[in-house]
Amino acid sequence: MWLAKFKIRHKNCLLTPKCVRHNVVDLVYVLNSWKDLQHYYYTELHILQGSEENKKKFCRDLKKEKTIIKVEQQGNYLFTLNREPLKKQYYSPVFDPRLLQPKPIIVKPDGYEYWEMACWDKKPLMEIRNVPVFQVKVLSIKNAAVKDFYLPKIYPQLSPKQQVALELAVQEGYYEYPRKIGLELLAKISKVKRQTFNEHLRRAEKKLVPFLTEKLH
Repeated sequence: MWLAKFKIRHKNCLLTPKCVRHNVVDLVYVLNSWKDLQHYYYTELHILQGSEENKKKFCRDLKKEKTIIKVEQQGNYLFTLNREPLKKQYYSPVFDPRLLQPKPIIVKPDGYEYWEMACWDKKPLMEIRNVPVFQVKVLSIKNAAVKDFYLPKIYPQLSPKQQVALELAVQEGYYEYPRKIGLELLAKISKVKRQTFNEHLRRAEKKLVPFLTEKLH
């Protein structure tokens, strides 16, 4: 299978300016697409990362977009139904049913989108470069076995404090080997006591670890 990684500057993206404005990372899956005589539609799953206040601002901002006609939210998970006029079918390479998404599209506050796509053939992947509102840098493309495929599933509900503790720990390298940071410094960054931060983190892990392994046996 062909695997490709792209770094994309999306000129008229709905999401990128909001990620920049609110300092939020949006992990995006395009779930489906279809069209009628006047419009084409697509459903996206958004997994938001950032402070609770920033994520709320992002969601409020996103819901103002006229092309987003339906929204459902479950914690950090946001489902949107988008409706665009047929004249914007220049996006069609993105919705090619031959494409697979091993990982979500990562929309970052640096103003870029980071894509990782897969396909049995190389040509559909390279067609993404032809979307006129994309400035595409091909980071890599190779014919290789897919070894890492992430299928999203709604996670157990974490409290806001547990979510913040977990995201900070990941961001700062607490789970890397060797660890880049300890609990003492993480607590200092969070402006809470070490014991309090440790409690939030352990409670989050207690919810997530059984969830992540329950389908593996």
